[in-house]
Amino acid sequence: MLSLLVQRVSCFLLVFVLVSRGEANAAPADAPLASEACVEVAPTSPQLLLPELVHPPRRAIWSAPDGGGRDFLVPIVEMAALHGIFWGTAKVLGKPYADISLETMRRNLTDGWVWDEDAFATNAFGHPYQGSLAYTAARSNGFGFWGSVPFTVASSVLWELFMESESPSTNDLITTSIGGVVLGEVLHRTALAILDEGEPTLARSVISLLVEPVGGINRFLFGRRKNDFFPVPGSFLQGMAGVTSNVDNYNDIDGTRFDVPNQLEGHLGVEVVYGPPQLTSGDYDQPFDYFTLTARMGFSRDTLTVGFFSRGLLYGDRFQFRSVSGLWGLMAGYDFANPNTLRVSTVSLGIGGVAQVPLTSQLTLDSTATVAGVPFGHGGGLTSPESARDYHFGPGAQSAFELGLVRRGVGRVGVSVRNYLISGAFLGEGVELITYATARAELLLAGQHGVALEAFVANRAGQFGIGSDTLRQRATQIRLLWTFSKGPGFGTR
Repeated sequence: MLSLLVQRVSCFLLVFVLVSRGEANAAPADAPLASEACVEVAPTSPQLLLPELVHPPRRAIWSAPDGGGRDFLVPIVEMAALHGIFWGTAKVLGKPYADISLETMRRNLTDGWVWDEDAFATNAFGHPYQGSLAYTAARSNGFGFWGSVPFTVASSVLWELFMESESPSTNDLITTSIGGVVLGEVLHRTALAILDEGEPTLARSVISLLVEPVGGINRFLFGRRKNDFFPVPGSFLQGMAGVTSNVDNYNDIDGTRFDVPNQLEGHLGVEVVYGPPQLTSGDYDQPFDYFTLTARMGFSRDTLTVGFFSRGLLYGDRFQFRSVSGLWGLMAGYDFANPNTLRVSTVSLGIGGVAQVPLTSQLTLDSTATVAGVPFGHGGGLTSPESARDYHFGPGAQSAFELGLVRRGVGRVGVSVRNYLISGAFLGEGVELITYATARAELLLAGQHGVALEAFVANRAGQFGIGSDTLRQRATQIRLLWTFSKGPGFGTR
């Protein structure tokens, strides 16, 4: 008995000394192991730490020590402030729609909603981005995905009724609400993933702020709310930069072809795949636990083109069939691209899925397919518009298909095709089909650095009413890109 007591006291003193001295004075690697008599406590199940213990709230000017819960007042004040900033800027710039009064507000409340004819960038990007600011104001103040949606819709309604002298716009309400939610959630999760990728740094904070401005300001002022913590699921992130050569670009109007001069352009891009590494081990119980984002920018001395393509799993589940694993369900998306008259922008809702087939331990076949309806989309351009609007709009449909072969740690090859059908039938404007197709081959050269070669083709075919011209356009590009990738699997497990 005395011997057992001595052993237990010796074990206790050994543990106490090691803990108090810390890692700097830890026992050497060749130290003898403690005897089995020291381990008599039955093993217990692992304890999951609360998010705020794993990622403590960052220093803020005003914040609750535990990260705080939902705050209703702050996003309301921020929505009012954002409206004031947008309206004040338009007023200073002399925009006619900023000349509001009690009379314009009364008229907007009684005269009904219309289809507006603002510029393509305003309707297709400006309004969804404005909606994303309202969404992230609520999201970063502790509201979940669905709890942030009413703030986005309310912000759009209030702007249309009270902050513009023009009649309230139905298409703005649709694109601001749906596009703002999709874009807002993608930016919110991306910003948090940037913050939580490693140790807090000024660079991470600045980049996160640029990705999600309202959320970044809220985290600076109030700290991180409890809903501001996500388990980062080993996402794939790739940055790219290089040059683009335009080849075989032309317009064809009723069989008469007009060639477009070719030129060299700079090219920047980023690709994010959020979620797939959990295909065999995670539950997608929250909207956008899986999403993809591809953003591209081409530029030269006299041109600037932007492409932004995103889709996320709104509601769905995993599936497993033999060696094939994946996810499927209801997908929501927001796309925007403005390459001259081949431009397109949509908000979408439809069915989609992702499947990954391990061919070997290092080789994986990765495929994605979605088919969606488009409540409202913008496409191409009108050859002879009767109004100031120089693009086609209306409801429609879209589809996307991607197929890739990934060699882990070596490279990948693949193709992607996106189709957009924009119908203006109820507006008397015909129909058009726009297709974007990309073939890609990529090789890792040194660590995370690699090189990629892409061939991109965009086609547009439109018919705008009986007796009108049939329009066909094509743009073809060859791209040589340097890439920097986080994760050797290119989004596969």
